[in-house]
Amino acid sequence: MQKLIILDRDGVINRDLGTYVTCPEEFEFIEGAITAIARLKQAGYLIAVATNQAGIERGYYSHEMLAAIHSKMLHDIRAGGGDIDRILYCPSYDDNHPWRKPNAGMLTELLNSFNIDAHETVFIGDSDRHGNNNIDNMAEKLKKQVLFTDNLTTAANYLLKG
Repeated sequence: MQKLIILDRDGVINRDLGTYVTCPEEFEFIEGAITAIARLKQAGYLIAVATNQAGIERGYYSHEMLAAIHSKMLHDIRAGGGDIDRILYCPSYDDNHPWRKPNAGMLTELLNSFNIDAHETVFIGDSDRHGNNNIDNMAEKLKKQVLFTDNLTTAANYLLKG
């Protein structure tokens, strides 16, 4: 059975600059991210990205510019031996929008589109926030399923060890 890894983008794949990435030239990979994605893909994982991109609705960049940013990202990942099977984004800054993380809209869409069970899925993000609460306020059952690592490389190493 194939497994799915859903990656957040900013802070996981590229450096979170504390501001919006508004053009391809501002997109800077985190060290080791391309190699980690390639290793996971070569190990047979489906790889998807689910990213909040409120800068679109705020007028900082357009859907077309985001497509150019993602085109550069995909080009560099593919040149490094990896790939991304699907990218979803939410352009809204409304926390009630069903696709805006931490809401489950994008994640549900990815699970459905790949016909994969949530139990066969790993989500890798860069924040311990869970909605308006932090990880300490999560249900114990969920907390036991959370692993903190320093970066995508360390997470890939963990997943590939079995």
